[in-house]
Amino acid sequence: MNFYRKRPFLSLTLIFTLLAVLFLHRVLFPAEGMALAGLDARSLFYPWWEFARTAVRSGHLPLWDANSFSGYPFLSNPQVALFYPLNWPLLLLPVRFALSWHVLIHLVVAGLGMFLLVQHLSGSRAGAWLAALTFAFSGFIAARIWAGHIGLLATDVWLPWLLLGTAWSVQRRSVWSAIIAGVPLALAILAGHTTSLLYIGLIWGLFAIYQLWVNHNRWLVVRQMAIMTVLGLLLAGVQLVPLAEFSSVSSRAAEPTFEFATAYSLPPSHIITWLLPEFFGEPTRAGYWSVPAFDELTYYVGLLPLLGVAIALRKPSKLGWFYLALVVLGFLLALGSYGFLYGIFYDLLPPFRLARAPGRAAFLLVFALPALLGEAVARWEQVDWGEKQVGFMRWLVGGTAVAILTSLAATGAVFAAQHPTGTSGRLWHQLGGWGIALIGVVAGGWLLGRFFAERDAAKKKWWLGGLTLLLLADLWIFGFKLVQVGGTAVDPLWTDAKQIIGETELRVLPWGISIFEQNGAAQVGLDSVFGYNALEVGANIAFASSVPDPRSTAYDILGAGTVVSTAPLQGVEDGERPLQLLGNTARVWVYQRGRTLPLARLVTQVEIIPDAAQATARVHQPDFDPVTTAILEAEPDCVLPGGVSEGTPALSGAEVAVISEKANGFWQIQTNSPTPALLVLSETAYPGWRVYVDGVEQEWQIAYTAVRATCVPAGEHTIEWRYQPRSYMFGGLLSLLGLVLVGTAVFMGRRKS
Repeated sequence: MNFYRKRPFLSLTLIFTLLAVLFLHRVLFPAEGMALAGLDARSLFYPWWEFARTAVRSGHLPLWDANSFSGYPFLSNPQVALFYPLNWPLLLLPVRFALSWHVLIHLVVAGLGMFLLVQHLSGSRAGAWLAALTFAFSGFIAARIWAGHIGLLATDVWLPWLLLGTAWSVQRRSVWSAIIAGVPLALAILAGHTTSLLYIGLIWGLFAIYQLWVNHNRWLVVRQMAIMTVLGLLLAGVQLVPLAEFSSVSSRAAEPTFEFATAYSLPPSHIITWLLPEFFGEPTRAGYWSVPAFDELTYYVGLLPLLGVAIALRKPSKLGWFYLALVVLGFLLALGSYGFLYGIFYDLLPPFRLARAPGRAAFLLVFALPALLGEAVARWEQVDWGEKQVGFMRWLVGGTAVAILTSLAATGAVFAAQHPTGTSGRLWHQLGGWGIALIGVVAGGWLLGRFFAERDAAKKKWWLGGLTLLLLADLWIFGFKLVQVGGTAVDPLWTDAKQIIGETELRVLPWGISIFEQNGAAQVGLDSVFGYNALEVGANIAFASSVPDPRSTAYDILGAGTVVSTAPLQGVEDGERPLQLLGNTARVWVYQRGRTLPLARLVTQVEIIPDAAQATARVHQPDFDPVTTAILEAEPDCVLPGGVSEGTPALSGAEVAVISEKANGFWQIQTNSPTPALLVLSETAYPGWRVYVDGVEQEWQIAYTAVRATCVPAGEHTIEWRYQPRSYMFGGLLSLLGLVLVGTAVFMGRRKS
């Protein structure tokens, strides 16, 4: 206790670390070939972090990934989060350890942030403690661990720190405090999950309205938040500038349909899972039998916060009304296509058109309900406990218990009416859930009543300990089973495909393979036309998908030599440029494509078609020959012997382009041609690439709407393509400026104190 009084922050950090270790102990030291389970953990974060770790340990940044999507701006993907400071020490660990320890660190961040926020706003250590435990170990957190949503967790846990910084800076009233308070915003951005930032920003904006409501100096609130915003954007500049560049050419830049934006809406029937989290089952033992997907519809925060709502309404405060507003707003938005509010936001606020999964708006109540519990405890600790309060608690607990018993009986009656001669594991599963809820509500109400009524400080801590055990038991019984390890081995279909294909410079074309397995090609050393990622280069995807046929000319241009499928392909071994079966196993079929073009080649004729749709259509016309002709948006800088013609070009056959060196973000190509020619490189056209002919930089153009091309003179030459994006330099300068401002603010703060 003396240690806590002397070093409360360190004590809390140690306590939350211990609890996080207990919660995650089964996954902290996985064996070789195992790591934190979760579809996204295995399919996205494990290969990403292996790629990034290998690059950094070899002394360079992983700016470009040549293995996926015919070339991809790897580091511009925000979920890689290589500039996120909490990821840096994890680069020292094997990835199988790093994933689990990443989660542990952020559970501690979540608990500490919520504790400090609630204590600052409500003034109750007991309320802050219960709120922190609820937030850090909520069913929402557990479900995201199960799904492998690493970036989402890392982003969301900074919300309490952001609100704490806002309230603290308004209280301190100085510019320097606002600069320091902007750091959590930068960390949330750098953590990488842009959709989560949408809801964090929404909550932060509503908190600003609350601050304007309770503070007389409204200009101060506006000024502090403006400074925080600028500082946060500056610090995150090294990631935001490349992301802005990527977003401008991403497939997400096109406005999605309302159906796309409202995928994974929260069905109204799932409100019951806020009381009975496994009413529709769970994916590890009982099975899950509701609409997809379990992780997108799980927002359980325990039974105590639900009692906290009733207690808060009994004695509401302005802060309590703010939390209740968040609960209502989060619920209405989470309904998505089942409700009305998300449609309004979709129409009026462009960011909501680019996001998916409206159910994630329920994060508002995942944050607000624990905070409301903390505020309710703080208010009721100040009440002189009497018969009036005892009566209220009795009616609250008794009425809730009766409602649960009625629901339990109704569940059994409805099932008996529908299945008069049988029983069901689902029935017993649901009845058990009602029973647990009944016990939790009665025990929670009794413990809260005893805690509020107790005036002896020492005994009060014992009742708080009882509430702690009840809360952790409630949340951990649900969440503990979702924390598992799983295999990290690539899907065997890719190892089989690699054995059949062998070594090749050409790309593979995955056909009919689950999107979650697309990154497996790179893991076995194969370059692929496709991949799995949240952001994609729009022109590349549009071109690659322009004709849904593995014999498509688009795949010739993208350098696809083989087609990989999990089942035999029908109707592809005849017609023009038929596929030929190269080999198969029980898991994979590999076909040789009828026409394969080298990744680097010279052409001497072009067609100029500025419109992308028309250019793509021209590629697929029967009389178009990509072997001899390129399609450009504008006239090339060189005069080609074939010129701009619809006739057959006069290729001499002596044109040669040989790849002498290839790495991520670098190509060296030796060319030899009797005449000027156009060098076509079948890799994604993306800003930041620079081309050098014999060491002299020159311009390049987009060919076929998706790949790169440049003019080369007659004779022998060395062509080098280098990915040298200026966006990281500009973003890095902004981040450096932000760091200077933060350092100055810390210095000034210490000087004043």
